[in-house]
Amino acid sequence: MNSDKTVGDLSLDFEFNFYKSLYKKLPNDKRLLSLLAELYTRKGEIDKGLELDRKLVEIDESNETAHYNLACSLSLKGDFEGAIASLRKSIGLGYCDFNWMFEDEDLSALRNTEYFMQLKRDLGIL
Repeated sequence: MNSDKTVGDLSLDFEFNFYKSLYKKLPNDKRLLSLLAELYTRKGEIDKGLELDRKLVEIDESNETAHYNLACSLSLKGDFEGAIASLRKSIGLGYCDFNWMFEDEDLSALRNTEYFMQLKRDLGIL
């Protein structure tokens, strides 16, 4: 065993491998897709997380959290136009945890853009 790994790393690896094996059996399970996308992102595999976020939005178009998570993944990839479109869709579907939106590290780069400033103006927050 690699002595550089912490207990948290091992737990994340176990969780990640468990959900990946389940995904092979249940590729359209919405809860599983959401969990696995988050784990990919936490492990720094942003492209794979983004792929699953996109799939989840396709499967469950009316899920505001799925659109929010897609916005986060797009922001992490630097696609700010796509991120803001997904964020707007999420809000349109009922997402309203604005405090979290203003703190979420996944959206930190997006918050520094004119796209985000315009969203705040449109929401009457600025």
